[in-house]
Amino acid sequence: MSLKDQLLSVLDHSDKAQRAFVAGLTAEQRSAVGTYEQWCAKDIVAHVAYWEQHQATRLAALAQGAEPPPSPGHYESANAACFERYCHSSWEEVQADANRAQAELLEALRALDELKLSAPLGAEGRPLWQDVANTAATHLLMHVAEFYAQHGRQSDAGRLWQEWSQLAAPLDTRAEWRGLVHYNAACGLALSGNRQQAIAKLRQALDLRPSLTSWSRQDTDLAVLHDMPEYKKLYAPEYWWAAIEAGPQAEALADQFLRALAMFRQAIQAFPAEEWRKGDTPYQRPAGWALHVLTSTDDYCALKPGEAGAHPRFDVDWQEKDSSKLPPQDELLAYLDQVERKLAGLLAQADLSQAETLFRWTGATLLSRLMYTLRHVQHHLAEMCLELHRRGLQAPQWQ
Repeated sequence: MSLKDQLLSVLDHSDKAQRAFVAGLTAEQRSAVGTYEQWCAKDIVAHVAYWEQHQATRLAALAQGAEPPPSPGHYESANAACFERYCHSSWEEVQADANRAQAELLEALRALDELKLSAPLGAEGRPLWQDVANTAATHLLMHVAEFYAQHGRQSDAGRLWQEWSQLAAPLDTRAEWRGLVHYNAACGLALSGNRQQAIAKLRQALDLRPSLTSWSRQDTDLAVLHDMPEYKKLYAPEYWWAAIEAGPQAEALADQFLRALAMFRQAIQAFPAEEWRKGDTPYQRPAGWALHVLTSTDDYCALKPGEAGAHPRFDVDWQEKDSSKLPPQDELLAYLDQVERKLAGLLAQADLSQAETLFRWTGATLLSRLMYTLRHVQHHLAEMCLELHRRGLQAPQWQ
């Protein structure tokens, strides 16, 4: 199926969703009068129609090779103007404009060729088809699902988001797009009270697009999930949460270490077994870098004299000339689990302002030492990622 055909299917689904929304309204809901702060059903239909009409005009201009009209400079002002235009209109007038906008959008899309649909749109560089999908489907769905949730129809809201993600994800096979689709669905499901479904979608999103991890922990759309054990497990093993909740500094360090060590774990796993101990020099062997990072991090977790330097798992130095003596990947991954637990425990319990006495070259305080350790991990992680690229292998996605 062509991209245009897929988009037409999306628009068809959107049209059916809107018709079902309208058909399910009571007479009281159709006649209700809203405010700009609290829209009624008529305001939602008018608002969606306004932006569909704007998109139809832009697509029609592009199909004719003309310059499309610019987007409104301030969306809030445009939304307010739309509300004022329709707030006193009859239901029949609003519905007629909505039907006309939908028909013109379909006509404009059919007249547009595939090449223009794939071309970047504006300064953001996003392809035009994404803008069409957002205006024609995501936008309507967001408002209708919100209306359903506000009127006790959480299951209907959840169904809409599930259907949308199944329809929108195939528009682009890249993980970046599919991850964003599932993330938006997770937010919608969370806001509509479908918490278990939201967790499932969020898990899919973060697996596909790990770069969303940090933002998703701050996203207020997902706030209703924060007390769920399943939510916490998405971000960190249980032993990390004492550190995350220990205070602002500990939380910030835990967050950065979690990201760096997740990438480090993926870098270890990315090397084929036959490449693991190889390097043009002893300082370019993935096994050596990994061993050095883990033993050093282990040492820097020490709080008392004598705790550093004891690594019973391995009796080999990372600079060992005989590469066959370097540990295999599975042993180093197991060691990484051990080091993470130790690091998480340190962040959870230690006074980060205490004076540094064991590793004075790292700085004046324990906080300085941990920042130094983080930079050390990142330095060698960068070397491993560069080596993966040099060998034609897939490096970890940035977090």
